Amino acid sequence: MKRILPVFAVFVAACTPTYEVMSRADAVAMCQAQADEAAQVLSGEANLGLNSQTGPSLGLGIGINLTPKPRAQTFESCMNELAANGQIVEEM
Repeated sequence: MKRILPVFAVFVAACTPTYEVMSRADAVAMCQAQADEAAQVLSGEANLGLNSQTGPSLGLGIGINLTPKPRAQTFESCMNELAANGQIVEEM
């Protein structure tokens, strides 16, 4: 029984998630980017390429977000989650 407890403790520690720690400024920048992305209704990309064997290629992609979220709500949720996980460090 005495040997099972340390093994169990190591197993639990191995399964505990570790989170990236960041400064408040980095957290604000990351959450702002997430908020901007969540608020977008339309997004897209275009690719143009040339291959010596197959010739030219063109790619287009359009994304439509049918449920955009308010920026403020997404930003606040992101910051609260980072703070709750202890990911924001005041001085870095």
